[in-house]
Parts: sequence; C-alpha cells; structure tokens
Amino acid sequence: MNYSRFAQVCVYLMISFAGIGQNDILLRIGKNPVPLSEFKYVYEKNNAGKADYSAASLDEYINLYTKFKLKVEKARQMQLDTISALKSELQGYRKQLAASYLIDKGVTDFLMKELFDRMKYDVAFSHIFIPVAETANKTDRDAAIAKLKEAKAKITGGMSFEEAARLYSQDKTTAVNGGDMGHYTAKMPNGFYDLESALYTMGLNTVSDVIKTRIGYHLVKLTDKRVAVGTVEVAHIVVAEDKKLLADSLFKLVNAGADWDDLAFKFSIDKKTSRNGGKLAPFGLNTYEKSFENASFFLTESNRVSPPVMTKNGWHIIKLINKIKPDTYDIFVKKMRAQISKDQRFDAAKYSLISDIKKTAGAKEDKSLLPAFVALLAEDFYTFNWTPADNISTKAVYTLGGDRNYSLSDFAKYCKSNTKTRLKYDKAKPLAEAVDELFTEFTNDKAIEFEESNLEVKYPDFKSLLREYDEGILLFEATKLNVWDRANTDSIGLEKFYKANPGRYQWPQKAEVSEVIISTKDPKLANKIWSVVKSKGVDAAIKKFNKKSKVITSTTREYEKNAKEMSGLAWTPGDQLALNKDSSAPDVYTFKRVNKIIQQRPKTLEDARGYVVADYQDYLEKQWVESLEKEFPVVIYKDVYSKIVKP
Repeated sequence: MNYSRFAQVCVYLMISFAGIGQNDILLRIGKNPVPLSEFKYVYEKNNAGKADYSAASLDEYINLYTKFKLKVEKARQMQLDTISALKSELQGYRKQLAASYLIDKGVTDFLMKELFDRMKYDVAFSHIFIPVAETANKTDRDAAIAKLKEAKAKITGGMSFEEAARLYSQDKTTAVNGGDMGHYTAKMPNGFYDLESALYTMGLNTVSDVIKTRIGYHLVKLTDKRVAVGTVEVAHIVVAEDKKLLADSLFKLVNAGADWDDLAFKFSIDKKTSRNGGKLAPFGLNTYEKSFENASFFLTESNRVSPPVMTKNGWHIIKLINKIKPDTYDIFVKKMRAQISKDQRFDAAKYSLISDIKKTAGAKEDKSLLPAFVALLAEDFYTFNWTPADNISTKAVYTLGGDRNYSLSDFAKYCKSNTKTRLKYDKAKPLAEAVDELFTEFTNDKAIEFEESNLEVKYPDFKSLLREYDEGILLFEATKLNVWDRANTDSIGLEKFYKANPGRYQWPQKAEVSEVIISTKDPKLANKIWSVVKSKGVDAAIKKFNKKSKVITSTTREYEKNAKEMSGLAWTPGDQLALNKDSSAPDVYTFKRVNKIIQQRPKTLEDARGYVVADYQDYLEKQWVESLEKEFPVVIYKDVYSKIVKP
C-alpha cells in the first residue's frame, strides 16, 4: 500500500474563514488544526515542479487536502486507529520505511553530495605502491604496511617523496618518475574510495598515512588540485609521426579559413573519423594520452584549433567542438544513485554512520563476557544445528542510549537467528575471531535499530511520511466501510439509484453488419450473388444459391458508428461494399453489407452493473462528505493563506 492508493479519493469542500492570528495553523477540521508546515509538505511533494504557490494551485490543493482530512477525522472518530490489524499494518510500514529512510538520509544522500562536490575538481598525486592481493594473509599485509611506514619515516627524515618512490614503490611504471600518477577526478573505481577520500581531503604537498585499496597499499602525496576540466568533444586531424611539416601546414590552412572537414577527409590517417570531420566521442580525464588530453581540455572556445600535438599515433591538430556542461545535481542523482549503492564507498559510509550513531548514543561494550560464551561453543557453531546453551549470562554486554541494555543471552539469540552469517565462516577460523566479528555485526544492527526508533524526532520529513501512511490507511478503511462496501452490498439502494437515472445507462446506436464470403471460381456467379444481396438481402441470396452446395457463408455482427469495421460503409441500411477478390485465396470473394441500424436502448441493471456501482459509489461519497462538512466544520485562516500565495 502507498499514499497514491488513498490520495485519489477526493470530495467537495465547504470553505469558511475565521480565527485570524494563528500564524502556524493554515486550516482547522472540526477541533483539529492542520499546521502550515504539514500542508506545505504535502503540497510540494505531490505537485512536484508545479508547486508554484499561485492562488489557483493553492485553492485546488486546499480543496483536495481538506476533503482528505475530513475523511481521516471521521475515521478517528470511528476509532479505526485502535484496530489492532491496522496498527500492525502501520508498524510494518514504519519498519520498512525506517530501514530505507535512514540509509537514504544517512548514507546515500551524503555520498551523492560528497561525490558531486568532489567531481568539481581534479587532483594530481604521486604514490608509493606495494601490491597485496585482497586474499593475502595477515603476514603479507603487515609486511607491506611496515615497508610503507619505513618509507614515510624516510620522507619525514628529509628524503624527497620522489626518491622514496624510486626506492620503495613496486609500481614499476611510475617509480622511475617519482611515483607521478598525473591528474584524476572522482569517482575513482570501486575499491579505491579510501584513496579518493584522502586525495580530496589532504593538504597540497602533504603525504598520507598508509592507504589500502583493492590492489594493495599506498602512500600518496597530493601535488595539484584544480577546477575539473570536465568533458569535451573535439575533432582531430592526425598525420604520421614523420609528417611534422604537413601538420604545421594543415594548422596554418585551418587558421586561414580552409574547410576542416575537407582537410580531415583528405589528410587524416584516422580512417574511423576522417569521413565525419575527425569527430571523437565526448571524453574526460584518462581517456587518451596526456599530451592529447591537455591540448583538448585547454582549448577555451568552440572551433578553436590547437597547434600540432605529438602522440604515439602521430601529429594531431585538435579542434574544440563543445565543452559539455556538468549535470545539475538532480540529473546527477538520477544517473548515479544506483551505482553508489553498489560501490565500496556505500559500505564505508554506512559504517561511518553507525560509528557516529554509537558515539552519539553513548554506546558501551563489555567484551569481557565474550570468552565465557566462546568457551561454550564447538564446531557445530558453524552449522544450521547449533543452539545456544541454557546457562548463558543475562548480564549486559552492550548498552545504547543509557537505558537500552543487551545481554550476552541476547547476543546468543542473535547468533542463532543469523544462521547465514555464521555459515559464511570457514571451520578453520578460530571461534573467538568469528564471535568477535559477529559481535561487531550485532552492535551495528542494534545501533541502526536505535537510530530508526528516533527518526520521527531527528527527521521531520520522516514524521510527515509516516503520517501520510497512517492517514492513508485510515482513509482507505473509512471509505471502504462508508462507500465501497455499501455500494456493493446495498442491492435495494443500487436498484433505486439505477431507476432514478433511466437515461444514463444506454446501449449505443449500432449497425448490424453482415460479412459475406462467396466460395466460387466463377466471377460471374460472384457478381450475380452480390447483386441479389444488394436488392433482396443476405437471407434471400443464401436461400437461392445454397441449394446444392454452400456457396455463401455469412457472419453477422454489431458495430458502433466509429468502429474501424465500418470503414467504407455508410450508416444506412442496405449500403454494401464492392465485391473483393481475396488475393490469398483465389476462389474466395468477400464484401460487407449494412442490414439495419439498431437504435439506442436502455441497458438492464445487470448489463450496466459495473457502471451503476461506480456511479452509486460517487453518489454515496458525495452524500457522505456533505454530512462530514456539517459534522466537522472547516475553517481556513485567511491571514496565513495570504502569506504563502504568490501573484
């Protein structure tokens, strides 16, 4: 169930103005006020880009929202909000909403804003790198870290970063030039989030601590930070490496006004692009060689051309076609949201969020109780069959918020219910390590639960969203009881309503049309049959020509005036299409004939039942709302309304 299930049910509104001076209340339904903040939230959310606060728009939506609130008010008076099944339904919604809302607000939104801001800049860095596989053992990991710490100590002691890179880095490509990696921009590939974060937060010419990525460990030095060059679209003319004089000549010809496309077609050795003026697909950093990119990125105006630039492919003359504008934040979010959730940065940000929650909640752990728990375990802990012992301590092992205590017994129950987590461990893993990792997951889960329980306090939007679900459920149930169920079960009222509206449920005027099929090899016979049908009708023709064999077959149907089957036929009895020889069956002729026009006639209640029930529901709903307007007077505070309306 979602809000749209309920928001469509709207009825008439009575408006009156009174009580000037209550600045935070826009309207009142009976005795209950509706804050301006609540109205603005639903108005902006449901109107999206059309929420312009014009008088016409506001009047329309106040009308709709007041109708909605009248029904909710009645539902509460009926005490539908006390029904256990509906309360359980709302709690189920809350649980689902809370889980996604917290991650969206605390993780996804943060990451989107962080990445959007980072992409405004390019960073250049040098690194000292030691490769270590993700599956490497602790000894290999520790050795790599120790080596890089040794390198940093040398740098701190006065050795240049470049010399340390030549001495320690195992990146053979960059070690020879002091570890220089050139310029990069966010987003870096999955598994490099910590490196990206270091580069976008550290000071220029400073050296980082050891950073782990999915390929190993790094020390990095930030060497430059500049406004991002972004994405460009260029065209190029490329000539061979030994044709520098030709490249210079072409550059001069272009600047003198020669036709670029013609020169590209005649001289460029890049045959993939020479026929379309040398155009390349738009590109950003680290797509082509640095010399080519630098020349492209630093062209400032469309149609400006660079002097010849050398790459391994030859000499290039580059023309800027377009500097592509960065996406707006909204478009960026639409493109990147799905990618973000699959990136390593998502887990990193989630753990950071959990750490902040624990800190704010004053989390306290007592791991001294864990060894006693481990002592009760055997290898079956890694199986489906494991069950906690009966004598596990009930002493608190974890506390949140000062009053939420979780015992060792609670942790044991968590381990039991999270079979999938236990089964991921290899039996060779020491039980103490497995328990320690499970305990971390346990405390993380409880921290998330704690934060979710406080969402209404921390996030007004979540409170508003939950209110929508609550009121939506109540609206649905109240409308079901007062309108929908009644319309379907009140047979006497339904029949009375049907009889009171005799002209509303009518069969439309229709034409009775016969499609005639003639099976013969004789075209003269086919034309003769057509003429008899035209003058005397289908039945007469069948009686005359079907005595010895079934020459004529006829199918009769009814069609409305604008039906495609009436194409070519006049709305006149006796009108008949020309004889048509079927090209797919040479011995078959067909045509259509209008036999008669069937005039409009009333539908029975059974024929029109679906339409009558729908109209009866509208009738009952209108009556219901009129009674609600009398029961719960509506007041709109004109002074508050006037402050939000825009001319």
